Amino acid sequence: MFQALFLKNQQFRTIAVSRAFQAFGATLFTYAFLVYAAELPHAKLAVSVISVVLALPSMLQFFFGAIAGRVTQRIQWILTTRLIEIAGYVVIAGVFATTTPGWLPLLIILPFLVLSDVISNVAGLVLQPLIKHLVVDEHLEAANGYMMAINNILAMVGGVIGVSLLALVHHNFTIFALLNGGFFLLSWVNLFIGRRQLLVTDRQFSDLVKPADTHLRAMMVAGFAVVKQDAMMVYIISMAGLVNLLGNAAQGLLQLSVLANKQMWHGGYGTTLALIDAGIGVGIVAGSSLFNGYLHKIKLPSLVNVVLMMMVINALAVLFLPRFGLLIVINFLLGFAMGKLNPKYGALVTRIVPEEHLTTVAGLLGTFEMIGVPLGQVVFLGIANIFSTTIAWYGIVGLGVILIGYSVKMMRRTATIN
Repeated sequence: MFQALFLKNQQFRTIAVSRAFQAFGATLFTYAFLVYAAELPHAKLAVSVISVVLALPSMLQFFFGAIAGRVTQRIQWILTTRLIEIAGYVVIAGVFATTTPGWLPLLIILPFLVLSDVISNVAGLVLQPLIKHLVVDEHLEAANGYMMAINNILAMVGGVIGVSLLALVHHNFTIFALLNGGFFLLSWVNLFIGRRQLLVTDRQFSDLVKPADTHLRAMMVAGFAVVKQDAMMVYIISMAGLVNLLGNAAQGLLQLSVLANKQMWHGGYGTTLALIDAGIGVGIVAGSSLFNGYLHKIKLPSLVNVVLMMMVINALAVLFLPRFGLLIVINFLLGFAMGKLNPKYGALVTRIVPEEHLTTVAGLLGTFEMIGVPLGQVVFLGIANIFSTTIAWYGIVGLGVILIGYSVKMMRRTATIN
């Protein structure tokens, strides 16, 4: 299967590698920016602001899908927007170089990071129907899994390398911004080199599939109609939104807990966060790359429950046994379950949704899945800043238990769904 996707399918390989360089560069800078925030006055608030603001684009997935659905020259669009992202990180480097550390540069840089995140989200949706066109149905789950594995490996390495290089260059954030732009440049170069075949495929695909309607309201109605036809999608979309709310809130709280508890540190704040996230990354890679294990045979609703249970266990560990090694193990297991769940879900959506509606429906699903993320960040990080992180973590445990009960109830209604 790997040979069919990567060695023989040159166009899929070009897309996957280009996306991987982008993920690596973005991760490299994200950790550096969290370390930057941790060194500011009111560091707890600064880290919280970054977490909340960077979660905001996740609410707009449907609108990203609507934009992506109107893109006809997909490869050219990706190449152009990648250059915009490169220019953005050059500007960020200039901000770091010409200002002293403080809240002002942080607030100037945040909109550029949001813009880059928006472009990345739209790019993924733009390419999704093209990937479906390039990969046969029986390989779709594997393709999703391999792309997730590659992105997580490079993102994981980016975090660890990022904080290590940051120490080597004595926290020179200007260099980090330029490095990030450099990896986006590599992403652009890789796509530019392989553009010829992709442009031909893109033109052929555009001739075969035309959007039914480009009006936003009509696209929304069409997207809802497609989603409502499948009971599994209705179940999964509701649970995905709640799980993402819980998981992203917990991730933000973990950043604050590590910041406040130096006993959890393993080589510094940024290094600790990078290594814990690496535990998740390794788990996702293992889960998404190994297709013949027991978890691969488990139905989607059961996998959702496994993920929820691991999130509750993670919260309990932070509360009662905050040990670095234990958190690594728990987050690895959480990542492994996520690595099984996400490709299966992505393949389900790609397989059952018609190509002419795929970008719209994917964006609609993304909006419902992520709409609660900023809310969860605001509520739980707000509790942490106003009261304490301990109270916020108890809230995570309580919500997790409620969601497990809700998921079990919903499972009984969809017992016949695979």
